Amino acid sequence: MEKMILHDAVTDSEKEFPYTELLDLDYFKKYRNAFYEMPKRGYQLGTRNYFNLLLYINEINDYNEQHAKGFVKRLKTEGKDWKNAEAIFSEMIVYRYYIRPAHEGLIKSIHKINSECDIIIELMDGTKQYLEVFCVMPNFKSPSITGEIVVGDVKTHTQTEMASIRQKLLNKIGKQKQFTKPRANFAVIELNDSLIAGDFSILSSLSDGYKITINKKTMKAVSEGYDWSNSVFHDESTKYLKGIIYFNLGDYQSRKIIMNNNYTRA
Repeated sequence: MEKMILHDAVTDSEKEFPYTELLDLDYFKKYRNAFYEMPKRGYQLGTRNYFNLLLYINEINDYNEQHAKGFVKRLKTEGKDWKNAEAIFSEMIVYRYYIRPAHEGLIKSIHKINSECDIIIELMDGTKQYLEVFCVMPNFKSPSITGEIVVGDVKTHTQTEMASIRQKLLNKIGKQKQFTKPRANFAVIELNDSLIAGDFSILSSLSDGYKITINKKTMKAVSEGYDWSNSVFHDESTKYLKGIIYFNLGDYQSRKIIMNNNYTRA
């Protein structure tokens, strides 16, 4: 019965969807197939699913049609690459979350100025928060035609590897010149793979790692935890980064935030 209700809801959403041309994109087809196949195989559907993909675009369209059209255009032009499409979905997840607070009068409005950042949240007092969203996924080596066994090498949690969360963030500052204006900048990071979801990957990378101190005589741990003495916030380039918001697998409602104690106010 539950499956029938879900399937009917998807069918109704597709019929009422304002941008039917998107339904023919491979990205949407893959999400649609997963929506129907995963429950059959005993897997639960997470927040990132086909029904929500349609729903979020619909809700954004109802709130601001021009913003929705911007997302649609990007999905058409950039969505052929899976990671690009996933990054756009991440941005829509974050944008859509703030629609209800805007309707309820908890925030004033949501702005989209691409030359500034991904999403701008205007608060009731007129101040603004500038959100730059990025989607982190592990980089796995593709299988070779020789039958080589491929081992997943996840380096997201490290500090110096280019695939680490820290280096991805610093790259956005150094090369893409994001978070360089003196204002309330926030990096919004989605951990978009079950292998890296959770606190460890991001806290380990942004800090100096999870460290355990052992008493050499007793060989017992006397202290353990993340070492923040040499964190990403000690890098001069992050002085205008007010904080880092992170969430797992599309669940922005359960997001967490790390504030930058070295933030330089505008």
